[in-house]
Amino acid sequence: MNLLKIRGTAYLSVVIVGFFNLSSIVFAQRPVEQKEDIPVLTLAILHAELLKVNPEIAAARLAWEAAQEEIPQAGALDDPEFTITQWGFSSSFQIGDADETWYGISQNMPFPGKRSLQRQVAAKGAEIAGAEFHGKIREVITRAKAAYYQAFLADKSYLIYLEHQTLLETFIKVAEKRYALGQVPQLDILNATLEMTKLHASLLVLEQERKGIRALINTLLNRPPDWPIGPIKDLTYRPLLLSLDDLTGQAIAKRPALSAARFMIDKNEQARALANKNNLPDFMIETAYMDLHAGSNAWMLSVKINLPWLLEKYDAHARHAALKEAQARADYTAIQNQTLSDVRNLFNKVKTAEALIDAYQKGILPQAEQLLAAAQIGYQTGKVNFLNLIDSQRALLDFNLEYFGVLVQFFDSIAQLEHGVGEEIKF
Repeated sequence: MNLLKIRGTAYLSVVIVGFFNLSSIVFAQRPVEQKEDIPVLTLAILHAELLKVNPEIAAARLAWEAAQEEIPQAGALDDPEFTITQWGFSSSFQIGDADETWYGISQNMPFPGKRSLQRQVAAKGAEIAGAEFHGKIREVITRAKAAYYQAFLADKSYLIYLEHQTLLETFIKVAEKRYALGQVPQLDILNATLEMTKLHASLLVLEQERKGIRALINTLLNRPPDWPIGPIKDLTYRPLLLSLDDLTGQAIAKRPALSAARFMIDKNEQARALANKNNLPDFMIETAYMDLHAGSNAWMLSVKINLPWLLEKYDAHARHAALKEAQARADYTAIQNQTLSDVRNLFNKVKTAEALIDAYQKGILPQAEQLLAAAQIGYQTGKVNFLNLIDSQRALLDFNLEYFGVLVQFFDSIAQLEHGVGEEIKF
């Protein structure tokens, strides 16, 4: 029996010493103040930087510019051909002794209308590349906003844990005083130590999350992963006022993926019209000046026409073009249906998040704060045990984390909606 008491006392001493050592470690984990020369990172700054330095956006822009350069190539004529013909030289191949020298130039001429259709096909290809470029901007911005909101959540969670650490320190001081007076058991001190250890572990995990999220933001900004990023600006919540009909209308009119699909239909329509002209002949016009060394000089003009007599080949080409057009129309319908479904689902997520935010702001958080205040008073007067006090504190901590998680879910859903409708949503 005495041995048990000695072991219990020794264990308590180790725990108390460990607690104070742990406290010094936790206090050292408080966030270092940001340098004054690192500005607050806002969404506007992030957006502007992405447009300037993101390599994915740069690649899509270059692809668009390259597609535009294909338009003048598509409608251009083939290079003319210049020929010199020596006619009637001897069997000894003395070229300079030929009887005649012809100087000719020839030009291939596609059947009227083909060049125009070729330019239209290339122009639609450039419009597709332009729509894909704007779609890439929206995609990258959506990913960047998701990382920004996660960075905000990680920072806010870190601060919440620090606030609850300070609150727990207050509880511990009360518990120590009551323990010294013999009003509470050793178990209160042990529970406080365990709770502080859990807070410390959570802070370590959050610190790693903050570094990882900032590395992701730096990657999108084409920077080294450990490039310093300033504090994240607080998010200002306002409910979404646009209706589902407003959003679906914007999506049909503005979403780059749908615009690209429409341009693809137009491109394949022009390609089909071009394929239907393949069985029409092309021309080659040639003129030549004939230097007749032994007589009067003369001019020659000839016109050549190809004969597209393998109709099966051209018919297959036309059928292929018609199938590609039908495929483009089916793709557009599929993208439109998916867009409308995505917009509806995201709209519902936004409205659910709004309802939860309202519930947390007006009900859950105030009630949890009142419960903790009552538990703190009750513990000081001996009417509530320490475990109930810790449970109340932990509940408030969890509710605060859940609230900011829902807030980030709201903004993330808005960002995905912007991707779905193809433009920034003002709300």
